[in-house]
Order: sequence, then structure tokens, then C-alpha cells
Amino acid sequence: MSLAVQPVPPFDLSRSLAFLRGFGPMRDEQSATATTLTKAVSCAGHPVAFRVRQTGDREHPTLDVDLFAERPLSQARSADALARVRSLLSADEDLAPFYERAAADPAIAPLVARYRGLHHVRFPSAFEAAVWGVINQRIGMTAARRMKDALVRRAGGRLEVDGAEYWTFPEPDAVASLGPEEIARLVPGGRRGAAVHAVARAFATVDGSFLREAPIDDVRQWLRAIHGVGPFTSGFVLYRALGRFDGAAVVSDRLVQAAQERYGRPMSQRDVARIAEDYGSWGGHWMLYLWASTFLPEA
Repeated sequence: MSLAVQPVPPFDLSRSLAFLRGFGPMRDEQSATATTLTKAVSCAGHPVAFRVRQTGDREHPTLDVDLFAERPLSQARSADALARVRSLLSADEDLAPFYERAAADPAIAPLVARYRGLHHVRFPSAFEAAVWGVINQRIGMTAARRMKDALVRRAGGRLEVDGAEYWTFPEPDAVASLGPEEIARLVPGGRRGAAVHAVARAFATVDGSFLREAPIDDVRQWLRAIHGVGPFTSGFVLYRALGRFDGAAVVSDRLVQAAQERYGRPMSQRDVARIAEDYGSWGGHWMLYLWASTFLPEA
């Protein structure tokens, strides 16, 4: 099945693909070439894969989306899969307010020109972002990825497209049904397994529209009521999965270094957080473009 998506311009899929190739929490979970993205997601418990390519330039973009499934897709499931594509790539995001704000910032304006059309690449679901947030606490990337992969292989779905294997991150009820002991075996390390189980139970009952549309204070409070979810993970879920910036709870040394290079002066983590907060609801995009400058090519 082939469908078309009209993203809000400017939109440059090649920038999103380059970002995904360098984004550790999701690296190697999809096929991201220079021009196409192929990935699988779980839609109501069924694996659906999509392949996306862009036609037209970044000012007049169209995304051609091919959907793959083991059985013919219903209209509802196709719409669900297409909505997941739009969310993952932030296709409906209007960058004009951010670009206008960044144009007045001489340190960031060159990055906006360099990466014009880079939309926020999100986690496929808020649940996946929350699980990653609690797994990736006080642990190295390699070990965290190993745990995430074990959870995917145990409870996720699998689909083959053109001879390649694609796995879906499991849905909340599939993880919750494993039980705390099995989760602790897959995700070892003290309280980590208990936190994953608590996250799964909470997300199995929440309405997705609440996470997307309720006042951010209410969503933050709901997230932080989950065992193992603190300021970093709640902020991570809000922005990296839902596109809702809730301040900079944690600023990495790498981001501080990037900010120092752009602004040409020494900075502390608090200094960087303060600039992000000055950007208001676009603070996450300020951090995104700054982060991208540490690994994305200029052209």
C-alpha cells in the first residue's frame, strides 16, 4: 500500500535520516539510507512496517510512504500507521516560529541555515521513550541498548521486508504481562526492572490523547507519579516523544561543549539550561539543533 504525506515545509528528510543514524537510543533499529527510511512499529499489537522517501525539494516536500504487513491493512490500521510516521518525523511541525526566534540569535542562526528543514525526530511512542528513560539511568549506552534489545526480542513483533528483519518495540500491555520477575531478568540492575514494569502498567491504561493534549503540568504530574520516573525521564518523554518542551532537566557535557563553541564563552550546565528556557516552548529545538551540530555533516 502506498500513500502520500504532505509535511509542513521546510522539510528535509535527509536531515532526519542523518540524525537517526547518529541517535544512539534508536541506532540500527531501522534502515536509514541517504534517501529512505524503513522501520516497523506496533499498531494495536500488529507489526506494520513503513518505507518513506521524499519527493520535491525541502520547500515543496512530499513524503511517499509504502506500508507493509503480514495481512492486508484495514483503513483504520493504515491511518494509525500513517499517523505514527507523521509523529516520528514531526511532519506537521511548523518551524517558522523557531526559525524567527533563532534568526535573532547570532550564535544559532548559522545552524538554522545549515540544517534548514531538520524537523524533530521523535521516538515512535511515548511508552518507548519512557522505558528508555528508566533503563538508561546511570548506565552506559551499550548496556542500556542490550537491555532494550532483550525486551524487544522477548515481547516485540517481527516483520520481514525485502529480506530484511524489522522488530517493533512492544506495546505496554505486552510488557506488563511479562511480570516483574521476567522483566527483571531482561532488564537487570536493582530497581530498573521494577521501573519498567511500573511504566508498562501505567501506559497500558492511559489515553494517548491525554499525553498529547492535556495541559503539560497535568501530563508531567502523571508521568512523575510512576515509579522510577523523575524530572529527566518526564522531560525526556514530553519532548522526545510528544514534542512538548518542559525545560532542560539535564544538560549533558557534550551539549555544554557545543554551546561554548557556538557562543564563544565558557558555560555551565545551568547557563545552557537558561538559554534553552529563554527560547520558551522552542527550547527543545534549540537543544536539538545544537546537538545536531556535534555529528551532522554540514551538507
